[in-house]
Amino acid sequence: MRKIILASAALALLAGPALAQTTVVTTTEPKSDGERAAGTLAGTGAGAVAGALVGGPVGAVVGGVAGTVIGGAASAPDDVQQYVVANPVNPVVVQGDVKTGYVVPETVTLTPVPSNPDYVYFYTNDRPVIVSKADRRVVAYVER
Repeated sequence: MRKIILASAALALLAGPALAQTTVVTTTEPKSDGERAAGTLAGTGAGAVAGALVGGPVGAVVGGVAGTVIGGAASAPDDVQQYVVANPVNPVVVQGDVKTGYVVPETVTLTPVPSNPDYVYFYTNDRPVIVSKADRRVVAYVER
């Protein structure tokens, strides 16, 4: 019963910020601090709830920390987004559903972002896709 109450309280707390979080950047305008905080908070809460349901109070703490890291890193910095929009490359065809978390195949050439070596990008369907250089996972789409 305690787990259900904890999960319900956490979900109620997160309802607003979780709804505000998006994985698509709709303009080239910089993301506000509030939008970044909403992503981090939603990640924290979702991780805590999942952890609590699986591992009790200790699981809630571990899940919350993991969710914070994932939620906060779910998008690329503003300067990276602006760079990829200002510097288009030839689009490529990619098999599969390219969305946040998608691992880009080794056959796709990724272009580095000079100001931030943690990110690379490519274009598909005339849209830039920002990728984490460390693991080739998509972190954001940018609509122009």
